[in-house]
Amino acid sequence: MEPFPLDALPDAFRPWAGDVADRMQCPLDFVAVPMLVGASMLVARRISIMAQARTDWRERANLWALIVGRPGAMKSPAMQQALAPLERMEVRAALAHTAEMEAFKVDVLAHKLRSDVGEKTAKGILSKNRDADVREHLSGDEPMAPTWPRYLVNDLTYEKLGALLSENPEGVLSVRDEMRGLFLHLAREESAPARAFYLQAWSGGRYTFDRIGRGTVTVEDARLSMIGCIQPGPLSELVQQARRGSSDDGMLDRFLIAWPDASGDWREVDRWPDTPAKRTAWGVFDRLDTLDATNIGAQIDTDAQGEARGLPFLRFAADAREAFSEWRHELEATLKGAENESLEAALSKFRHHVPALALVIHVIDGGSGPVTLRSTLRALMLAEYFESHARRLHGSGRRVMVRAARAILGKARSGALPDPFTARDVYRKDWAGLSDRQTVADALDVLAVHGWVWEATAETGGRKTTIYGLTDGARHG
Repeated sequence: MEPFPLDALPDAFRPWAGDVADRMQCPLDFVAVPMLVGASMLVARRISIMAQARTDWRERANLWALIVGRPGAMKSPAMQQALAPLERMEVRAALAHTAEMEAFKVDVLAHKLRSDVGEKTAKGILSKNRDADVREHLSGDEPMAPTWPRYLVNDLTYEKLGALLSENPEGVLSVRDEMRGLFLHLAREESAPARAFYLQAWSGGRYTFDRIGRGTVTVEDARLSMIGCIQPGPLSELVQQARRGSSDDGMLDRFLIAWPDASGDWREVDRWPDTPAKRTAWGVFDRLDTLDATNIGAQIDTDAQGEARGLPFLRFAADAREAFSEWRHELEATLKGAENESLEAALSKFRHHVPALALVIHVIDGGSGPVTLRSTLRALMLAEYFESHARRLHGSGRRVMVRAARAILGKARSGALPDPFTARDVYRKDWAGLSDRQTVADALDVLAVHGWVWEATAETGGRKTTIYGLTDGARHG
């Protein structure tokens, strides 16, 4: 696998990401990728990018990513370190909201008292003159409850996520320590509406919930960033499911994949963190949180009435646009020659990833005006890295099938399966890696094609069933 290109990170992030990865003795990927995704959420709140010079092809800066590793690979601790600046913002916002709610309670009580007095006064006036105008004595609308600004969300329903995005239209970051649960939930038939909402929240745009009892909730521009951890096995199974047509709507393809090779080297590192590097990196998050897009030369679309429409945006500088265009020509050629449809779908999403990454790097580095060639080349370095990991992912499905075939062969040789046996004899045992019916069927096809098992049709109870048995070569080879 391509190692994470440290030089592609924004200048302010590079020392801190390297320091965290070294002290934790974990892959740099597990720190750098969540850090980029967290920053992308803040950038996506303020500014977007127009990917061409004359069209309205707009990409938002939000990113989705998965960091992949076996249990104990330090995925979660590394991600927590990378997202610590956003955790601090979440705590600050919660404390400020608590104080505002206390003031709001006082305002509500004062409003009620004024209303009671005004109503009493109005009744006295009307008792003497039923035609009197008493509107000035009646209080106006009740005070509005303050909104709780959110940065991070974890485990929540999609309706609640929609409500949070309605209250925080600039977007939030969904952080999942274990993404497998979300994927399994969204794969259920009854979760189709939730899945549709998540897909929309990656692309952005208006989304309306109409629910009996809850009324109508409108998200003006659904912008969701997402980062999470997952283990290789469950992720490979998700690829298999997508290939078989279930859950094949591009959900998984929207995620950037960071699946580094496990290193055999380890050393104990017991030293203080690099405080100046940490302060610099955290300072960037604070700056992005208060970013004013117009101060960095962003343009704003207007409607026929001259009202601002959509997010402010930057475009590529001329040399950066040339580099991006050249890369895109290569991408389109690659898509036509992709090894399989699932890989083609994943690589096609790089039309979003590259402009988004270029914009994020440009803004993090303090850039102003058009997105520079330097930022664009760094985004292209990251694209090369993420593409190699996407190829690893979409080749992993074959490895799942091969592992299942080897497991079946081992079970048959050990006598754990009857002779002959059926596919049902395999998956009903619920053995690790062999509980999925389709995976078992695919693995048996592989064994049959390569001469490890024979297959025949038998009639049981008036129904035809395929049976399998080990060939002589498989028994003794």
